Order: sequence, then structure tokens, then C-alpha cells
Amino acid sequence: MFLDAAFEEHFGAELAGDLPAINASYSKDGGHLNFNGVRYESEEELTAFHKGFGFSNEGMLSGIGGDITHITYTQESMVVEYALRATIEIDLPDAPKGRSVGVPMCVVYEFDEAGKLTSERVYADSAAVLPKRFLPI
Repeated sequence: MFLDAAFEEHFGAELAGDLPAINASYSKDGGHLNFNGVRYESEEELTAFHKGFGFSNEGMLSGIGGDITHITYTQESMVVEYALRATIEIDLPDAPKGRSVGVPMCVVYEFDEAGKLTSERVYADSAAVLPKRFLPI
């Protein structure tokens, strides 16, 4: 299936930590990543995000892997639910460096006719990484 092949190209590059291949999987005509409401559009922004997140084992997480728990297809998109696994590589409040974490995620992927990402919208439940509330409720 077209969506599966396009997804595998992008996801495989992420798991391999191949930053040039990750960038190449995005459409040059407006392809973007939206991670929990923050949008990354340029090649520099996409590289900085993927590197900082840890896909090249240089960022806040290392050993990124996970399991796909569910996939839903629409006519224009693919919605993938993940159970992401990684190790924290920086000290965070109540999440010390070296701690293994699991992060539930849902990602909506949209591809153009050439199989390039036009939109990747990531919704991550960051409670495993930042377990304390930051706002007094």
C-alpha cells in the first residue's frame, strides 16, 4: 500500500538516526512537523528537532524504539499510535538522566503523491518524562 511504503521510508530513517534521510522524507513544498503544537518547517528546524529529540542519539533521548499499537487509514492520512521507548539523556525535573521511559504517542501522517510527508502531527503524552504538574491546579 502507498501509505505504508511512504511511512516506512520516514519511520525507518528516524529509527536509523539518519538525519539527511529524515529530511528527505518531507515534501520540499511545505512539508512540516507539528510536535505537541510546535511547528517545524525548514530543513534546519527539522534537523534541529530530530537531533534534539534524540533520533541521532545526540539529544534528550537515546535508544529510541517502540511498538506500533494501532494504525488507522483515511483517504488522505495515516494515524499511528505508538508506545515509544527510550532512555533519558539529560537531567529533567523528576526524570533523571539514564532513566528508561515509555511515552504513548499518536501521529497523523499526510503524504503527497510522491510519497513525501506534507504534514506530520505528533501528540505525545509527556507525563512519563515530566511527571509533575507545572501549573498549580
